[in-house]
Amino acid sequence: MKVIIAGGGTAGHVLPALEVANEIRKRFNNADILFIGSKGGADEKLVPVENFQIRYLPKANFPRKLNLASITFIPRFSAAIIKSVFLLRSATLAVGFGGYVATPVYIAARILGIPIAIHEANSVPGLANRVGRKWAKVVAVFNPIKNWNDQHVIGFPMRNSNVKAAKLNGQDLFLAKAAARKELGLQAEGKILLVMGGSLGSKKINDAVIAITTRLNIENISILHLIGGGNAKAIDSAGYRQIPYLAKMELAYLAADLVIARAGAGTCAEIEAMGLPAVFIPLSIGNGEQVVNAEKFITSGSAKILLNSNCTPDNLLSIVLEINQSFAEISNNAISNKSTKLSAAADFVDLMDEKILYSHKGEF
Repeated sequence: MKVIIAGGGTAGHVLPALEVANEIRKRFNNADILFIGSKGGADEKLVPVENFQIRYLPKANFPRKLNLASITFIPRFSAAIIKSVFLLRSATLAVGFGGYVATPVYIAARILGIPIAIHEANSVPGLANRVGRKWAKVVAVFNPIKNWNDQHVIGFPMRNSNVKAAKLNGQDLFLAKAAARKELGLQAEGKILLVMGGSLGSKKINDAVIAITTRLNIENISILHLIGGGNAKAIDSAGYRQIPYLAKMELAYLAADLVIARAGAGTCAEIEAMGLPAVFIPLSIGNGEQVVNAEKFITSGSAKILLNSNCTPDNLLSIVLEINQSFAEISNNAISNKSTKLSAAADFVDLMDEKILYSHKGEF
């Protein structure tokens, strides 16, 4: 059984794809899994670490404005489709997670008559998955999407370490929180504010948080700042811990009481699973999906939103202090709205097995 997986470019596409790939490999010993990705993308680093094969397509982002890249788009996109057709020969299944790499794979699968399964993580679907959905036999989503009548709401395929952390409660959670704080070198008492702006960090968020550190420390709020690689700054404060990059993200979530973050689908899924109140500072990118991703948290009363254009030290301090003043209520809302969909990778493979692979059971 040969399975093609496409969803390159950003970690938000690659990480859930890897979780699903690992689930397929666990179930089907003879599965030949091939990732199709992009040079320079997150998949180039993350996929080989998990011992999966990867091949690369010519970069062919859909142009959003007229420039030199848009003029050369058609030949680059055509080349990506031709290479995808070659790579998909004899494939049993094509699985896509969106992103510009997925579109030529979907088209190639359609040409070759190969079944397609897609997972859409954002509340506003991107162009690639809008194309893929037209031909897909399995359409899985993190959150319900308007007018997608064929969707299966399964949640977001998270890393197993985060799933295990999200399932903790009572005394087990209390002990895990204490242990996480100790391992990360954080203060045992008081609230911990986790700040992150993506794997590369965010200068705007970083600068605003650093500017209000002293004021937050006065309120007995310590800061765990995942500042991003190459962004380290010297800060003299006992209530401030700076880490460029943290592989074991479950420790950060366990240690935290409140989060400041962008509103990518993966980040939203993890925060929802952990039941943490948040301040979302969405990027104004793509279809505006990060703003929409954050909306359900605002509606449930478990988060506040601060637009990126308004992310100043004063505005950020005001919103954090507002949450701190009504922390018990907002925290209870976040806990009450914790996600219960913690088996998305397994559920996605179940759907593929039920709707596609049943006809190939003689192969494994």
